[in-house]
Amino acid sequence: MRLWGKFVASSVDPEPFYIDTWGYGNRLGCIIPTANVKLLYTMGPTPTITIHVPGPLRTYCAGAAQLSISAHTVRAALEDLQRSQSALYRNVCDETGTVRRHLNVFVNSDNVRDLDGVDTTLEPGDVVTILPAVSGG
Repeated sequence: MRLWGKFVASSVDPEPFYIDTWGYGNRLGCIIPTANVKLLYTMGPTPTITIHVPGPLRTYCAGAAQLSISAHTVRAALEDLQRSQSALYRNVCDETGTVRRHLNVFVNSDNVRDLDGVDTTLEPGDVVTILPAVSGG
C-alpha cells in the first residue's frame, strides 16, 4: 500500500510527517496501516539484537557464535534467520515454522515460552539465546 503525497501522524510523535510520491516516509521505522488507510503509525527504528548460537548449531552459520540482526519480535528474528542463515533456520524451526521441541529460545534470561512465545517483543541490546534441551538419567 502506498500513499501519494500525504501527511500522516505517528503514535509516538504526534507531529505529522510527509510520505513522498513514491510512498516512502522521511523517518526510519516500520509503518503499520490502520483501519483508516489515511492514518499510519510508526514503530520506530528496528532494534538491533544479538543471537547466541550454541556450539552444535554453529556449523550451520559458518562457525559464528553470535549473530547481530535487527528485529522487533522473536518471530521477526527467526524470519531474518530464514533469509540470511537458512541452514541454521532449518535446524531451529521445523517445516511449519515452529521452534523445534528440543530447543529452547531465551530473550535475555527468560524463556519465550514463559513470555509471549515467538511474538515476544525485543528491545535494543536484547540477547536471544538458542539453547538445546538437556535430558538424561
